[in-house]
Amino acid sequence: MNLPYLFRTVLYFTVLSMLLIACQSAEPEATVSQATAVPPTAVPPTETTVPPTDTPEPTAIPLPTATATETPISTPTTEPTITPTPELMFTQLLTIDNKPGSLKDPGGIAVDSQDNLYVWDAGHSRLLKFDSEGTLLETRDNKGSGDGEFNSLGFGGIAIDANDNLFVVDNGNFRIQKFDSEGNYVTQWGSEGREDGQFVRAIGIAVDSDGNVYVTDDGRPEVQVFDNDGNFLRLWGGFGFDDGDFQHPTGIAVDAEGNVYVADYNNKNVQKFDAEGNFLLGWGMTVESYGTPEGIGIDADGRLYITDYDRARVEVYEADGTFTTAWEGGEDGRFNRPVAVAFDSQGNIYISNQRGNTIFKFAPPPLP
Repeated sequence: MNLPYLFRTVLYFTVLSMLLIACQSAEPEATVSQATAVPPTAVPPTETTVPPTDTPEPTAIPLPTATATETPISTPTTEPTITPTPELMFTQLLTIDNKPGSLKDPGGIAVDSQDNLYVWDAGHSRLLKFDSEGTLLETRDNKGSGDGEFNSLGFGGIAIDANDNLFVVDNGNFRIQKFDSEGNYVTQWGSEGREDGQFVRAIGIAVDSDGNVYVTDDGRPEVQVFDNDGNFLRLWGGFGFDDGDFQHPTGIAVDAEGNVYVADYNNKNVQKFDAEGNFLLGWGMTVESYGTPEGIGIDADGRLYITDYDRARVEVYEADGTFTTAWEGGEDGRFNRPVAVAFDSQGNIYISNQRGNTIFKFAPPPLP
């Protein structure tokens, strides 16, 4: 028997068997690794692109709420539209300039309860009456010193009380004349001099709610006060530069509370007094410190409209002297020596334009 041969044969088959066993145990491992590495169907796409709902990260990330970017974008764009600064517009409604002939140095103006406009045509020593559309209704042009006649120094004021009585500064005759609502002569008072009730160069005139009449006079720089029939009541002022003093008092107006405002052409200020003449406050023109206040009008809200004679503008103030706005004219051109202001029942504004020989009418501006 050949033992070496048999031994080699057994060894050969033994080794071969061990190799086969090793190969069989290695195949399953290879199959598992391939399936894990390349999963054609084993892992669905939805599981890889959309994380499970119980994972907190997706809900915490939501780029969402772009609230952080929306807030800063909206704030600057809305602010200008929410709080715009309105541009004040003074709309011109009409111009009176040739009724009849031509106006010459128109001075005081006043409006009655029917919204008729009275104009003191000082250069012609006559009084004109217009309706609210600018149509001439009446002319009083008798020059002289008799009752109802006029002799103007080329300037002067007029005023109307609550009963539509008209008061005219007839300064060339050193007097004040009173007419009723029908234009009939009622009375007069004054003479030349410096005593109580006398005048040197009367200019401005105003009436309070009780019918008392206030007159400025730059020839004797004082304010004189009379009752409705011309009886002297009191005076205040005097030449000077301090509070309560005057150099060249011109325009005068009384508000609903009885406070009196006086424009001073030379001192270049406006002073406010109580009804007894006690000084309350004063201020200068705002737009131009060298402006020359001339006429004063007070609207239904208590605002003061003050004409600046030399700087050709009208400035608006609150009753405490706070500056509001100003304007220089309308569609027919800028002001030229504006001297007086009046208001009708609708709040429309009339401006007497002395050197322009015109009267302008404006719609009320959109003031706060």
